[in-house]
Amino acid sequence: MKSLKHIFLFFVLSVLMSLNVNAQFFKGFVSGGFSASQIDGDEVYGFKKVGFTGGIGAMMPFNADRPNEGLQFSLEINYSNRGAKENHWGDPFKYEASLDYIDIPVMVHWIDKRGGVTLGIGAQYGRLVHSYEAWGLTDTLIHGMERPLTTNARFDKNDWSFVGDLRFTMWQKFKIDVRYQYSLVPIRKDFEFFNSYNLNDNVNFRKWTRDFKSSWVTVKLIYMINEEQEVKSTPKRKTAF
Repeated sequence: MKSLKHIFLFFVLSVLMSLNVNAQFFKGFVSGGFSASQIDGDEVYGFKKVGFTGGIGAMMPFNADRPNEGLQFSLEINYSNRGAKENHWGDPFKYEASLDYIDIPVMVHWIDKRGGVTLGIGAQYGRLVHSYEAWGLTDTLIHGMERPLTTNARFDKNDWSFVGDLRFTMWQKFKIDVRYQYSLVPIRKDFEFFNSYNLNDNVNFRKWTRDFKSSWVTVKLIYMINEEQEVKSTPKRKTAF
């Protein structure tokens, strides 16, 4: 894992150096929006946790002569709030997790010159800066209901995730970005659940383990700070005499 982090950091530094060398044509941007997330493995289902996400970034075209089309390279620094939530009426299981991350996605994009649609794919490193978790369990055991054996296990500070997004121009320098992200490695390993029977009940007691992974979708508004706008000329009409 440490070697993977070193490779990622070297990759980020290479991008920063490249952006500095080619500062005459890199495009900066700011973004803000919301995410809907869940945690796979927590025995709770659905993208019910809503949080804020936003940050800054820079995009650099592979071809300086065509900065608004073709392959692009981007680096971002974002804040994101994600986690999981279950508050279904009548269900005694009231789990909630709120996780605050500083995320650094590195991506390759392709911009369609005809419609301005952008497709992107890449990887992201996230650093957990704050976490809150509440299980909301009933005091009495309900046989057959999944229940954690311990509630004091910590989340991993590091999150490595896949990133894929679709971006399109809304108006001039404003764009809408729809992004999906999924953890490549667990943010919590071997978390134990049991079926609420007594641990000494050799007949009915059962336990199992789960790895937790984040899964989330974001919708953001992006403003391109220094992206040049193409000026389309109107063909002149010929005047008949």
